[in-house]
Amino acid sequence: MKSALLKILMFFIIGQSAFGQTCYVTVNPEDTLICPGEAVEITAIANLIPSGQSFNFNGGVLPLGWSAVGGNTFSIPCAPSLTGDPYYWASTASVGTYPGITTAAFDVSCGGAIVFDMLYAVQSSNIPCEGPDLADEGVELQYSITGSDPWTSIVYYSPGGYELPTNPNTTNQVATTAGTPYTTWNTFTVPIPIGAMTTNTAFRWTQEQNSGTCCDNWGLENVIINSSGTPCGSAVVNWSNGIADTNTIIVNPMVNDTLIAYVYDSLGIYQCESTPIFISVYPDDITYDLIDTIFALCPNDSFPVEVLNIQNGTMPYSFDWSTGGTNSMEILSSGSSEDGLITYFVAVSDDCGYIHPDTVVMVTNQTLSIDSVFSYPASACENNGAVVAYPINGITNDLNQPFFNWSGPGLPPGGFDGTSTLPILSSGWYYFSVTDDVCTDSDSIFVEINNPPIAAFSASVFSGCSPVDITFTNNSENTTTYYWNFNNGNDYTVDNLDSQDQIFTSASTVMLVASTDPNCADTAYLTINVSPCGCTDPDATNYNSSATQDDGSCTFPIPTVFVPNVITPNGDGDNDVFELTYTNATSIELTILNRWGNVMYNAIYNIGSTGNPDWWDGRSPNGTDAQDGTYFFRYIVNGVDEALTLEGQGFLELIR
Repeated sequence: MKSALLKILMFFIIGQSAFGQTCYVTVNPEDTLICPGEAVEITAIANLIPSGQSFNFNGGVLPLGWSAVGGNTFSIPCAPSLTGDPYYWASTASVGTYPGITTAAFDVSCGGAIVFDMLYAVQSSNIPCEGPDLADEGVELQYSITGSDPWTSIVYYSPGGYELPTNPNTTNQVATTAGTPYTTWNTFTVPIPIGAMTTNTAFRWTQEQNSGTCCDNWGLENVIINSSGTPCGSAVVNWSNGIADTNTIIVNPMVNDTLIAYVYDSLGIYQCESTPIFISVYPDDITYDLIDTIFALCPNDSFPVEVLNIQNGTMPYSFDWSTGGTNSMEILSSGSSEDGLITYFVAVSDDCGYIHPDTVVMVTNQTLSIDSVFSYPASACENNGAVVAYPINGITNDLNQPFFNWSGPGLPPGGFDGTSTLPILSSGWYYFSVTDDVCTDSDSIFVEINNPPIAAFSASVFSGCSPVDITFTNNSENTTTYYWNFNNGNDYTVDNLDSQDQIFTSASTVMLVASTDPNCADTAYLTINVSPCGCTDPDATNYNSSATQDDGSCTFPIPTVFVPNVITPNGDGDNDVFELTYTNATSIELTILNRWGNVMYNAIYNIGSTGNPDWWDGRSPNGTDAQDGTYFFRYIVNGVDEALTLEGQGFLELIR
């Protein structure tokens, strides 16, 4: 819904029929003010209620068949009711007795609604008008289909001013000051739940908790059991727009409309009608202010344009500019053309979908123009180029002379202000602008360079072991004379592109100066890295401590090993373990077998690791002493050079 004056608006009509019935109709329109064609659902709840289902307490007593718990006051102890008549006022007669009022049983098998007026007293007011202030001290509307327990909750009215499905049974304090929907008399309409639609259903309003006989008072008045019993559908609703025999209609009015619900009984006899329902439709009356035409003197200027003073529409408003903008203000450009017209479009819409297209025309008319910009090339080694802008037309100089500016290589920051001609320039892009009293025009030109000298050369290799022999190839262009400096004690000048061969024993930076004359040259450099080479492995027999690059010449010693032939593990410190003595080794693997081929010991020792190897101490793998006798051993010794490996085997005697 685009706009609603009232979210829920209820109309009641009660009339007495010719058959002793009460005609009751309630109409709920969802909107009273809508946009054209917007759907509005209108529902009429109509019942021909048998007599005796509308109750008040004007006589100062309970209706027949009703009962009450607690205090039974039927008067006007506090605020007057909506009708100004006496009402039921709930209070606690004794501590532990919680007030409430119960209806007689009714046939509500056709459904409908319970309508009643209710009031909560304001918290901390004078007795007997002191209101509830805890979350569980509100009133709960319940129903029973047995006339007694169990009672089922329909709705709980919390003292804070909101509805809950049931009592939260919490003692938290809630807002109970004046201003909630319950601290003034209001009419409540509660649909009858499906579970309550029987031929023998009673309803009650009960306050399950309160603070005693002094406090937490509330009132009830004008109760209507808006429901008829079997047969259902005895009330027929026809509408003033011609739709008949339906309680709910959906209309989509394009203009203002008025609807009335007419109620008939099943015999077609008129009973009552609703108050007229007015559905108003927003008109398409949007008005606003927007400039029509903008005159620009220069391209790429920007102008803020805004839709102003929007009136007579439904908010919020939306804006769709052809530039992509969606705000009421948009920045419009005069474009890149010096002389042209651009039409910008905007659609102004309101929340009802009324669209008002409009345009803003941008007119650009620049008279200032640069006809041509010329350039003269610079030599390769001298700044002798020039640029000229000519002719310049359409200057407006009512107040000042035109302003010329050049910017480009070698010119000061901000450019050079002067005339339309600029000499003594190097090669590069130059930018010219002219500004008169109203606008600026600009152009650019590139100053070429004639045949610049290019020094370039390459080397067969860039590094090596001293001495290294390198051939240099001259790749220079647009040059005739070449000065070589090899920084190895040799330098000379030649007049050809022949290759050069040089020997280097140390690092050098080679320089080539290629020129066409002494004042026009170019220079190129190459770095040659030369390293002293040799064996760089300290474990090698030919280790060279001054070498920085390994040349693969390292040689390593052959590993050696001495193996004892007896072990006497008796703890006297001599030959207690079977130990190999070695040289030039990196790792040793030793295996010892008994005469049956069982492994008694196996270990690999990486030399240089932390700690010494645990040689064989004459024990079997399970830790028991091995028997005296002959044992077989084998070993593998790896040298510093992986290719140098020493292997061997033999027998040893164990004697204790």
